[in-house]
Formats: sequence, C-alpha cells, structure tokens
Amino acid sequence: MSDRKQVHYTYVASENLRLLEQEFAAGIDAQLPDWESTQAPVVTRAGAVNVTFFIYRRAHVMMSHGLADKNYLTRRDPQRGFEINKYRTVCVPGDWLKRKLLTTRGVELSANQIKVVGWPRIDTLLAAQRKYLSERTLAEKLGKLSPFRKIKVLWAPTHNAESKAGVISSYPGILHYEDRLRTLFDYDVSLHPNLRESKKPTFEKLIEADVVIADRGTLVYEAWALGKPVIFPSWLIGEGNLYDDLGSAESHIFHERLGLHANSFDEMVDMIRQVTCPDARTLQFMESYLPRRTLGSSYKLIAEAVDEVWESGNLRIAKKVLAPSRGAPPLVAV
Repeated sequence: MSDRKQVHYTYVASENLRLLEQEFAAGIDAQLPDWESTQAPVVTRAGAVNVTFFIYRRAHVMMSHGLADKNYLTRRDPQRGFEINKYRTVCVPGDWLKRKLLTTRGVELSANQIKVVGWPRIDTLLAAQRKYLSERTLAEKLGKLSPFRKIKVLWAPTHNAESKAGVISSYPGILHYEDRLRTLFDYDVSLHPNLRESKKPTFEKLIEADVVIADRGTLVYEAWALGKPVIFPSWLIGEGNLYDDLGSAESHIFHERLGLHANSFDEMVDMIRQVTCPDARTLQFMESYLPRRTLGSSYKLIAEAVDEVWESGNLRIAKKVLAPSRGAPPLVAV
C-alpha cells in the first residue's frame, strides 16, 4: 500500500464531458504534486480522497461541472432529501450560492463544509485573454477602433430547449435569425457540448468576442467575468427563465433583469451596437457569485479542500440513498 496521499476522481459513465473532467482533475493534481492520483468512471476508491464533478456520484468532495446554478446542488435524492448531504465537502464558486445552500431547509452541510473556490476555467480564460491582448499587433489594435469594423458577436446557448415553465434555451430559436446576424456583424457560434460533435472547450471564441448572446449556462458567467456584455434574447426565452428553476441564480438574473434583455430582434441589434461592458448592477452580482478574491487561486482552494478531508483521517464515503421498496424501510446503496 502506498504511503503517499491519494486522490481519486470518480467520473460519470458517459464520455460526453470527459475532457472537462480531465481538465479539472489535472488542475487539482498540479496543486497536489506529491499525491498519487487515479480516476475511473463511476467507481470509487477506498483509502483515497474521492472527488467528483457530478451530483449523483459518490465521493468526499464535489464541485459542479458547470458554473451556472440551475438548482443543480439542491437536487433531491429518492428519499426527498438533498443529494449534496452525502458529501463531506461541496465546492461552490462564490458567496451567493453558499448563502443559498446554508439557508435551504434540509441541507445538512455546515458553513465549513461549503467551500468558496471560484471557478477553475475562469483562471484559464483570464490567462488566455491576457495572452491574446498582449500578442495583438498594432494594426489589430487600431483596427478594433475603426468605425468600419464589424462587431464580433458570439451566440453561446445552453442545452435543454424547453421546460415545464416554457422555452429556456435560445437554441434553436436564434437559428432563424442567423443570416441577418451574419450580415450585420462578425458572427460566430459556440454550442453546448451536448449539441455538437467536438467536446473540446472553445475558449478562443469567447475571448475574441465583443458581445455574447446567451441564455442561462456557464458561458453567461464566464463572459461577465471577462468583462463581456451579455444579451439575453428575452422575446424567445424570457418567460421560461423567469419561472424555471425558481430560486436559482438564473431565475434571479431574469427577475432582476441583470445584463441586457432584448424584447425583439431589432432591440437586440441596437444593444449589440451600443453596449461595451457589463453594467454596475451586473458587476455587483458577479462579485457575490464569483468573487475576485478567488481569481487565480481556484485550483489551490479546491486542493486545500481535498487535503482537509485527508487530514481528517476519516475516508469513509457516505452511502447513496435509494428509493424504498413499497412497504419496506428506506434503503441505502453501498
């Protein structure tokens, strides 16, 4: 048996987001250079600190694979408790989500068990943005100031086009307007991994964009963190996002109208031409949702949470709650 500290990543069975899981695991491992690291789909490992990025997997430490809220961390288990109660530590991007969990009746985690760690991909994006800006030529910098330059617009929808509340994703709704967007602007698309063949993250498109059209996914927050204005095509998705996932950050964004909310295609075009950066209200919300104090140190903070579990000396993994058979007592899975 190894004398080294051990971390194990419990992946999901699907390969759909494997690149993202591997990216997170590599970033954490870089902060734990003396640790032994393993990974496997679904299977946990005894004697190691188990880490997962998906709510239904068993582990000690859990950080969501996405930056958006979507009430993901308050999903119910088969006994109508909360799935996150099985974890020793839950990592969240900021104070907004930590407060939400601590004030949710039935969440059994203490304040110390909910760690504010930021968002690892933001650190990568900010580094890539600095590199991109530093390598631009003088001609490119001057070209950006030209009144004849087309504004770079990126459409970055999430998946799940509809819910019981209505349409919540701008995919496929914006497809109807793509020809006009291409005529008016330097237009590009970054579809959710579930909607495209390549699962590789598309950092470059977001970094180069002037304006982002989005709805409710991770890219909303990543764009704001990079200083990009986000426009929501609310004539397509406004009502659905007002009432879907009530209590989530995304519902809050639509109720408070944070960012820019277009009531028609023409209004969206006007917004694209006029906006240059997120407004003060949006930036204030972002400071709570993804605080600046975490920038550049997200992987370090996650690694510290992993080490805290190891140093506790208790590596027991909580059992997963299962639905009871009719007339039988509640069951748990080993």
